[in-house]
Amino acid sequence: MPALRAVLFDLDGTLLDSLSAQFAVFTRVFDSLGLRFDEAAYRAHYSPNWYLLYERIGVPKERWAEADRLWLEHYTREAPRAMPGAEDAIAAARHGGRTVGLVTSGDRSRVERDLARVGWEVAFDVVVCGGDVAERKPKPGPLLHALARVATPPGDSVYIGDTVDDVAMGKAAGSLTVGVATGFSPWAALADAAPAYLCRTLAEVVPLLLRHPDHSRDDA
Repeated sequence: MPALRAVLFDLDGTLLDSLSAQFAVFTRVFDSLGLRFDEAAYRAHYSPNWYLLYERIGVPKERWAEADRLWLEHYTREAPRAMPGAEDAIAAARHGGRTVGLVTSGDRSRVERDLARVGWEVAFDVVVCGGDVAERKPKPGPLLHALARVATPPGDSVYIGDTVDDVAMGKAAGSLTVGVATGFSPWAALADAAPAYLCRTLAEVVPLLLRHPDHSRDDA
C-alpha cells in the first residue's frame, strides 16, 4: 500500500449530511425559476459542480447567477450536521502527522459557515472551495491546487468523496481515491466509477486510513 502524506476530503455528503438540506434548497430555487424538480431528477442529475446540475436541469445560462443568489439565500435556513463517523475519519486522516485538507465545490462563505457550525474551523490544513480555481469537479484543478498549497505530490495523497465526480477528480489528479456511499451518488454508480477503495460508511474509512503507512514512518 502506498505511503500517504496528505488526506483530502469532500465536504457535502461525505463529512456533512447535506443530502436532504441541499435537495430542499434546490427545490425552492428551481421552483422560483419555473422549473420542475423532484428527488428522481436530483439523484439523476446531481453534480457537486452546480453548473453541471444547472445545465442538466435546463437552467438558461443567463440565469445561473440568479440561481446562485437564490441558493445562498435559501441555504441560510439550513444547518447540515456532521456525518456519523466524521470526527473519527478526520482524526484517522491526521494519523502519523499527515496533512488533512478539504476540497469542495461549495461557495466559501457557505462552507466557512457550515464548518463553524460543526466546530471544524481549524480542522483542515488547506480548504479549497468552488471558485478558488478556474476548473471545477470533475476536472482535477481544485485538488491539484490544494496539493500544491501543501507541497504534496498527487501520488502521495488520497481523496475521499461521495460522488462519481469526486472519484473522477481524484483519478484525474493522480491521487488515490476512496468512494463513500453516504451521500449523493449511490453505491452502484460509485462502483462503476472504480475508486481504489469503496466504502459504505465513514466507519469503514477509518481502519483504511489507519493501515495506510505515512511518510513520517519512512523517515524515522
